[in-house]
Formats: sequence, structure tokens, C-alpha cells
Amino acid sequence: MRGRWAVACLVGAVLGGCDEAGEAPGDASAQGDAGAMHDAGPRPPYVGEHTFPAIELEAYGEVLSLCQSWTLNNPTELWVHAVEMSAGPGWHHSNWMYVPEPAYDGGDGTWRCSERSFNEVAASARGGGVFFAQSTQSTAETQQFPAGAAYRIPPWSRIVGSVHVINPTPDALSSALTFRITTIEPGEVTTRLRPLAIDNRGIELAPRSETSVRTECNLRQAHRRELDFSVHYVLPHYHGYADGMRIEIFGGPRDGEVVFETMGGIGNALGALLDPPVDLAGAEGLRTICGYRNEGTETITWGPLASDEMCTMLAYTDADRQFGALADDIVTRTPIEGGELQESRCAVIAIDDR
Repeated sequence: MRGRWAVACLVGAVLGGCDEAGEAPGDASAQGDAGAMHDAGPRPPYVGEHTFPAIELEAYGEVLSLCQSWTLNNPTELWVHAVEMSAGPGWHHSNWMYVPEPAYDGGDGTWRCSERSFNEVAASARGGGVFFAQSTQSTAETQQFPAGAAYRIPPWSRIVGSVHVINPTPDALSSALTFRITTIEPGEVTTRLRPLAIDNRGIELAPRSETSVRTECNLRQAHRRELDFSVHYVLPHYHGYADGMRIEIFGGPRDGEVVFETMGGIGNALGALLDPPVDLAGAEGLRTICGYRNEGTETITWGPLASDEMCTMLAYTDADRQFGALADDIVTRTPIEGGELQESRCAVIAIDDR
């Protein structure tokens, strides 16, 4: 069992839920809001818009080691209904978490993640959660939820993100990112949202061929009861070899029903509001399929660099818990026209939170 948790903790890089020993936490509602216990002291008021310092890159540079932070100065909880991101050129990808204000103490701005031992798994262990995830190389994107739907940021929180910036030009680059947060009052919240993530790392793209990678994630087993929730928002993530992603219902009478599909390439805002939300009642879980075309001479595998590939999905649901799923072992390979279909085994955890 511990080995299974250790594997699933890797998904915490997207949505969290494991402590630093690799164990799943109990009900976080009993833990209170860690940030609220922080001595606030005199400080500026909360403002829901922030521009981070510009990141400087040399010609043809690529940086994955930097973090940026923004202390919200929020004395009360925030119910986040939308997050608008705008960025200059070069922003390949960024993942952003909210954490209790005492976490990763130090000045706001730009700093090396290793200096404060920041990663998304550790941030989750410190009471953090998902704030925003950027589509690959998108420079304008809004994470927008339905009317009355929002997720909760506790009092006295800060935003911390790990950023991946690339300069493909022969000139030096200076580029900054801005967030604008739209909140609603607690009494306006009719639907509380929580994240669900599926990360398929079973990717092996042979040269001069087409490859599909697929995994089927049984959410019902992790939920320990029939699925009783709907998917409201989805965000796919992949790199430049991908043709797109399809998300389907897995199992039950609606097996194969398409939840979401995109053939959008990198540089586009790929997040999508599902209207109406997709009810998963009667299903076993979700199936994700990513398609790729590798016209080069080298085999491409999963990895964080722009020259690697990914097949990751972040969603927001109205479930009473978070879900994380990780697939990283290719268990079957089936020939298809022009290439191969690779199927990977999926491990799922369900995480109770506050």
C-alpha cells in the first residue's frame, strides 16, 4: 500500500495530497487554516491583480529552476470564480499553488525553487492547493467557472509558482506574467470545486511514426462509492509533438462518451468550461488519449523540457474530495495505422480536504 501512495504522490505535483513521507493525509478540515494562524500585523490590503517581476533570459535560453511568489494579504477566505493570466513571450508553462503565508518564507518576487525547497508536492503537504495551470506557451488565458462555482483559498495565503520560460530568439528576452483574480462572496457560492488530475507518463514516440497513448483511470474505486459528481472545467497539457487530447467516460453504460476533445496546438489557451457540466454517474472513471506525430529521428519520451512530451489533464469537479491519477508503465502496445497505441496502467487516489 505504501508503494502505491508513493507513486500517487507524484500526481501531487498537480493537485497535492501527500505528506513528505509519502502518506495520504486525513481530513484537512480538522487541521484548520494554517495561514490564518499567522501573525498578520500591519500590511497592505488585498488586491486581486498582480504583475510579477520580469524574467530575464539570454539568447536561446531555457529556465526551469525559478519560482515566483505573491503574498495575497487576504484576512478572509477567497472564493475564486475566475483567474485571468496574461504573459509576455517565452512563457512555455507554469504551475501555480496557493499555500499558507508562512510557507516558503522570504521576499516575494523571483527566486530559485531549490533555495526554499519548493515543489508542488511539498506545497500540498504544507496545506496548499491548485491556483492555476497555464496551457503550453499560451500568453492569454482565463480559467473561468460557471455562475456560482468557485474554489476556496484560505485566509492569509500566498501564491507560489514554478515557471518554465524559453527564449527561442538570438536576442536577450525580458518577459513578465500578470494574474487577475475574480472572487464571489461566500453566500453566492452554490458549487464548490476541487481539482482532479490525470498524468500519463507512459510515452514513447518512435521516430517517423504516429503514436497514441491511453490510460483508463478508475475513480469509483478510489471514491469508494458510485460516482456522484460532475466535471465543470478541463485543461489539457502536452507539448509540440501532440496532435491533441480526447477525454472519455470510462466504464458503465456511457463508456466511450466524449467529455472533451481538442486538436489545439501549443500557444493556444486550451482550458474549456463544460456547459453543461458532464455528470459521471454510472461511470467507472475517465479515459484520456493523446495523439502524437514524431517526424524526427530520435525517440521522444515523457519529460519536462520543451523537447520532451507530456499527456496531462487538470479538471475541476463538484466532488467532495480531490482526485489524482498517475500512469507511467506501458503495459500493452497495439499496432495502428502509421504507428502504435500504447496503454498504461493508472493508479488513482482520492483525497479528503478542508
